[in-house]
Amino acid sequence: MRQAQILLDKAENIDSYVRACKDSATNAKARIFCQYTPWNDQTLAATAGQFIPVSKGVQVVILSPSAEGGMPHTRPQSLICLPAYFPEERLKDTLTHELVHIDQRKNAAAWRDHLAAEGWTPATTAEISPEWLGRVRINPDTYHAQFWQWRGRYIPLPLFEREDKPELREISVRWWDKQEQRLNSSPPASFTQKYGSLGPSSIEHPYELYAYHLDEWTRSRVAGPTTSQSSNM
Repeated sequence: MRQAQILLDKAENIDSYVRACKDSATNAKARIFCQYTPWNDQTLAATAGQFIPVSKGVQVVILSPSAEGGMPHTRPQSLICLPAYFPEERLKDTLTHELVHIDQRKNAAAWRDHLAAEGWTPATTAEISPEWLGRVRINPDTYHAQFWQWRGRYIPLPLFEREDKPELREISVRWWDKQEQRLNSSPPASFTQKYGSLGPSSIEHPYELYAYHLDEWTRSRVAGPTTSQSSNM
């Protein structure tokens, strides 16, 4: 348990994610009953390790069941965080998803180039109306590269459905139109034409899009031998 806390402290020194959530009134309120602490039993971490490629140098920490509303996620540099009591039958698929996020952290330049070719470029907070920034749910998997724009114009924002009573799992993705300076409830037609109709978890950020819907390029980045020769947010 002490080693798990050391890993979390190192991650916080790099990304200040927990501090950012506390400094955001809406995000802090959404996490008021979430304990972001290591669980006293780390056995599940060893089980999870069987599904992780040996070459990745990834470590797994088991957190309180309430941490991040029970949602698996990643932290720097190569840390996967799972809630206690996470179903073992979901480990393989979940860890595959989280390994994409690990690669996005470690190989940011390659991902930036790939996403640019697909129509995505980074955006800044200055390009988004302050009215909506305060309602954005902070995601540990995307916080290090928080905002991106589609076709240089549309920025997806994962907004808490209720500002007065925010819930981590209750968000709606809205699209900030930089050109018209307005918030749209539906994805732009060009996005839907390319990707189809997808759920909010997939479209809140291009990193999530490619973690949920692995294409050939993405699969090649997470493939590799596992620690078990007999033999996954």
